Amino acid sequence: MSWKSRLACWAVRFLSPQDLREITNDTSVRVMARMDKEEKLAFIQSFVEENLGRMLAGLGREERAKLMNALLPKVAREFPLADLDILGAFSSAGDSFMGEEKKGV
Repeated sequence: MSWKSRLACWAVRFLSPQDLREITNDTSVRVMARMDKEEKLAFIQSFVEENLGRMLAGLGREERAKLMNALLPKVAREFPLADLDILGAFSSAGDSFMGEEKKGV
């Protein structure tokens, strides 16, 4: 872990979730403004891929569905839905919850 990561982890221990959200919002705007389009795309994709599982840890199927239902209208406004390959995306996404249902979880 780099000194930057250690410093950030130390500082985060003293912040409320609201304070952390505020700082994250402020700093992400500044960082994203310095990136070109390719860097921004790569950053967003890797950030989501690396952190989504951790952010959703401890949430069950019902909570995840509620969250997704809340996020879908926002996502739909920001992405060109007519250009998306929905079937291709879901064929490679895996079926972790379907597997849980089959096991009776």
